[in-house]
Amino acid sequence: MPKAILHIGTMKTGTTSIQAALAGNCDVLSDCGYSFFGPPMRHSSTLKPALKSIKENADNLIISDEGLWHFANTKRSDTAKLAELLSGYDVTVLIYLRRPDSFLNSWFQQGLKSGTGSGTMTEFLASSFVNTGLQFEKLIANFDMLFGRGSVRLRPYERPQLHGGDAVSDFLHTVDLPIERFNIPKRSNETPDTDDLLLRSLLRRPSDHAQKMSAQLDKVEKHLDRYGYKGRRYSLLTREELTRLNDTYKPIFRTLQEKYGGGDNSDFFQSWANPDDVNEGLLGLRKTQEAIMRLASIK
Repeated sequence: MPKAILHIGTMKTGTTSIQAALAGNCDVLSDCGYSFFGPPMRHSSTLKPALKSIKENADNLIISDEGLWHFANTKRSDTAKLAELLSGYDVTVLIYLRRPDSFLNSWFQQGLKSGTGSGTMTEFLASSFVNTGLQFEKLIANFDMLFGRGSVRLRPYERPQLHGGDAVSDFLHTVDLPIERFNIPKRSNETPDTDDLLLRSLLRRPSDHAQKMSAQLDKVEKHLDRYGYKGRRYSLLTREELTRLNDTYKPIFRTLQEKYGGGDNSDFFQSWANPDDVNEGLLGLRKTQEAIMRLASIK
């Protein structure tokens, strides 16, 4: 029976770099008996014709699309029909998981970078779409049911646990492909500095409240004068938000580790963020940005 590796992300776990490495080394994949299908590959209407294009002697598949996770059980991804199309394959559902606080922080900042996400962290954390993507037990159990018990393989997106310290090397190692034969491109989809993202987000929101806006922008200037602009990246989560995330998701990841394995620690990840390490001073820019956003939204 041919193999099918279904790589479904999740977001912010090196997916873009993995896909670039696979797409750029199709000759190596073919030599190893694999065909690669990248995004969008979350719907049966796309996968069905792709399967007809498989070359001779490359009947094993690698399918990669993080939308399979984030749009699961929606009209944008008919996962059950995908499972039917792949019923003749020995399917492995490969899922990379990032520590929830790091995942949320990176996802939000990526949205600021593209201009397509929530305007503020507070709005982002309250989003129903975001919270759907955090239903780890439910989503993983559904993939395990659809593609066969034991089909799910979890990997922690945590540098000490990644083979070679990066997602691409870990992916190739996990699916037993010869790393030394792959020409691996430079990392893709990097997130800019946190201060830069917050400040640029303000430029997208013109406001008629000039006087109040000016006072808030003065706070931005004082923040930069006090802490200095050092091109840094940092978490935008408050101590309370981080505590809540740890309390909610640590038990969940402990259960996932017990059921599916993948991590080398009982908590799945080697370390979890300490709320006591939150630098409240750095969060001053987040608070000012949110205040400005609220002013900009007043009619």
